Amino acid sequence: MKLDKVNYKILSNLDFNARIPVTLLAKKVNISKQNLNYRLKKLIENKVILGFISVINVHSLSYLTYRLYLRYKSIKKEEEQKIIDYFKKHENVLWFVSTTGSYDLELIFVARNYIHFSNILKKIREDQGNFFSKYNISMSIANYHFKRDYLLNEKRSLFTKKYYGFEPSKENIDSLDIKILTELSRNCRQNSQEIGRKLNITYHTVKDRIKKLEDKNIIQYHRILIDIDKINRKYYKALIKLNANKNQEEDIYNFCCHYNFIVYLVEVLGDWQLDIEAEVESQDQFNNFLREFRNKFSDLITDYEILQVTKEHKLNYFPVEKDITENYQSY
Repeated sequence: MKLDKVNYKILSNLDFNARIPVTLLAKKVNISKQNLNYRLKKLIENKVILGFISVINVHSLSYLTYRLYLRYKSIKKEEEQKIIDYFKKHENVLWFVSTTGSYDLELIFVARNYIHFSNILKKIREDQGNFFSKYNISMSIANYHFKRDYLLNEKRSLFTKKYYGFEPSKENIDSLDIKILTELSRNCRQNSQEIGRKLNITYHTVKDRIKKLEDKNIIQYHRILIDIDKINRKYYKALIKLNANKNQEEDIYNFCCHYNFIVYLVEVLGDWQLDIEAEVESQDQFNNFLREFRNKFSDLITDYEILQVTKEHKLNYFPVEKDITENYQSY
């Protein structure tokens, strides 16, 4: 599917506001409602848009996020597919991708604490450990999200504070909130009436509950999943070892955010301290950014690694519906 400027405007407007009503989206893009519905349908049919998800800050519900990097031993294609299916079905996996570089897989797990995560990891080793020669574990402290400003070649001026993470808290939610969060994590484009029919509650109840969850910053925002290959982009990550104080970190974040292809910055506790993630036109574009980054902060960077994300298998910011229902008690 060949995309024109109108398609890119649709993608850009949905990127941080995926629940925007069709009438308002058509107005922003300056086309008719009928034309918008047609284009949106085509973007979905051609798998440019892969889904609509709410970004849910599980740290505000007493959970933590852990990163696991895995490197294969010699492995057959059918064995690799079984491993991929295993992790896609795993109830604690938030994000799961295939990569090239030092590691072959990267996963983000949601767990109540380090003991819970340790038990998850032990089970993975029992089930799949024979297939891996190397692994690395770290904790995601905070994950900063940036709008895909490159879609319309827009510039950034300030470091935005869209994120999930930081020190866990325990916000007051109940079983109905959990069901609404589950629906939004699967398809946040559902309107309040559709969700209400599924849960046998009123439209107004759904709308009010979502507003309260947003006010508590449990729901951060609503986003689309894009197949970046379809928009001629490649996904690269730089894992940076830093020796920086808080003010210097802020300088680094402000520097990175001026590049409109930087989509995530992740504060990490582990072998490296910062994960820079970009959706670029080419590897050269990412290498040029890294060269400028290293020249700017040469006294703070001790080492780095580069990975390319070749396939995103799963992204669900609320994968723990079962666990949270069993273990979470509202105040």
